[in-house]
Amino acid sequence: MGVRVRHSIRRLWPFSQGAITLSRHESVQQAPRRWKSVIESVQRQKEMIQTNGSANYWRGYCTQSTSCVTNRKLKVVTSEDARQVTIVWKDGVESIFHSIWMRNNCHCSECKQDHSGQKLINVGKIKFNTTVRKVSDTDDGKLIIQWSDGHNGVIPLDFLYEHTYSDLTNDFRPSSTFDQPKKYPTLDFSQVSSGKQGVLQWLRDLNEFGFCVLKNVPQEDGMVQKAAELIAPVQQTIYGVQFDVVSTPSPINVAYSPVGLDFHMDLIYYESAPGLQLLHCLKFDECVEGGESTLLDLFYVAEVFRKSNPQEFHVLTQIPTTFQKIHYQRENPVHMIYQKPIISLNHRKEITSISWAPSFEGPLSVRPEDVEPYYKAYHIFAEAIKNSAAKLEFKMVPGDLLSFNNRRVLHGRNAFTLNGGIRHLQGCYVNIDEYKSKLCYLSNHLNDKRPIKHVGNQCWM
Repeated sequence: MGVRVRHSIRRLWPFSQGAITLSRHESVQQAPRRWKSVIESVQRQKEMIQTNGSANYWRGYCTQSTSCVTNRKLKVVTSEDARQVTIVWKDGVESIFHSIWMRNNCHCSECKQDHSGQKLINVGKIKFNTTVRKVSDTDDGKLIIQWSDGHNGVIPLDFLYEHTYSDLTNDFRPSSTFDQPKKYPTLDFSQVSSGKQGVLQWLRDLNEFGFCVLKNVPQEDGMVQKAAELIAPVQQTIYGVQFDVVSTPSPINVAYSPVGLDFHMDLIYYESAPGLQLLHCLKFDECVEGGESTLLDLFYVAEVFRKSNPQEFHVLTQIPTTFQKIHYQRENPVHMIYQKPIISLNHRKEITSISWAPSFEGPLSVRPEDVEPYYKAYHIFAEAIKNSAAKLEFKMVPGDLLSFNNRRVLHGRNAFTLNGGIRHLQGCYVNIDEYKSKLCYLSNHLNDKRPIKHVGNQCWM
């Protein structure tokens, strides 16, 4: 039989939850001897799959059709009760698929429409106790299956290889955090606007670092929207399609004044808060003092917080915060209230999303016994954010366009004094799922096999 890796990295490092990878912990040389062989085995499996080009090894990020299993020497075994099928691939990786899972993912013309890729299967007619009667593989890379309900179907081996749900698949999660990058990523706008490869590089930088600065963007009204539309249509919000960040006498948002802005995320009171935020610097006169932009990767801060304060971290995953925007004295009155925990986890205790916007928090509405534990955890986390050494600070110049993942990276700014000058930024948003979709599409289309990291959109994968 092939090598079967059933070891979980999380059982070796209790606090290696979320997106932090092996590289942030002990090296193989530093690990205890009893772990070393396990880690090396897992790393070999990871390298084999990377070499074979299965972009969906890190499940849920993007699916890429490859010929990674065609003409492989493999072994297919059905369990005694016919409820599971085991496939041992040529590289030694062993995958187990349940009969009911395979029945629900049949690719025959009765179950799946080839052109649209949509399922045609009536799941209500599939019996839970459906078993496999007969299974065989073909020379052209397909698994032919006959089920106990009489259905004869087919599943491509590529599909099974990409969607295996083993421990190995679920354990390796690429890092999606930065602590103290030596320099922030920049791209010239001419490179990004020249074609798909330039857009992909921009999206890749956003995925890797959480932000990217585009340089030499024409200082024209509406250019921020044109830049955003290289990715996807602009996400309209209560602030319109695009908005101007400029100091006004009676601001409808504190951002439209010269005061400093503490770290926060925008529009967290939405059910689907904006994903990417783009801010284009149209004017920043030399006489203006202050106004530097600040960024902080909240996923990184949260992972550090999890290790130093595990109990308080747990509290912030259980007790909901009230986020709200109630403002009637405006052209389009707003009344939005949304309750959710600051930190959301999936079934593997990995962070899937974080929400942080102190200026838009409403009264805490929880059980009496939760009030003090919540505020204790909240204030410790707030201090961790305030004192983090991972803070980035820089001053934009006209022609700069700052883009960042609003679901992962906190942003703020230092207070400023105009001194008779002007500081004018123009901004807009892109939906998080539209961003991820474009990133996956371009990665597959341009054959970029690097793993796509979690974008903070609450997805469990």
